[in-house]
Amino acid sequence: MSESEEYASWWLALSRDPEYYTNTEEGQKELADMIRKESERLIEELGKSVKRTKEIIWLSNFCTSCHYFKSEGRKTACNKWQVRIVKPFYGRAIWKQVPSKSGDEEKQLVVDGVDWDSRWKEVSDKVVDMAVGMVNGGYPYHCYRSR
Repeated sequence: MSESEEYASWWLALSRDPEYYTNTEEGQKELADMIRKESERLIEELGKSVKRTKEIIWLSNFCTSCHYFKSEGRKTACNKWQVRIVKPFYGRAIWKQVPSKSGDEEKQLVVDGVDWDSRWKEVSDKVVDMAVGMVNGGYPYHCYRSR
């Protein structure tokens, strides 16, 4: 039996002998172990294939007092997640015109980058500060570690 068949066999084992796997302590332990191994394998496989999607996290009131917080001028970052920390409403798209894929003379707009120092929506500093206070429901992120 191959490794993938071994891990996927928990549901086959259960379907072949449901009485043993549901009504005996030994069977329940074996089933739990098979399911745990399959879960670990899937998580490991997902970890290999998942590409990084987050480049930013929203600034919360707790970030600046966190052990992982780093500030260099206007740029702030989280050393735990290796991402930029940005205030809510910041991050204006930088647009660029490129030739249309259809080949005609038209141009289409594509996002060329993001200016993290500019607001994407015109709101007052008071609204931004209120939003910072509401990030994560007003609680520190789960990774928060006091300095």
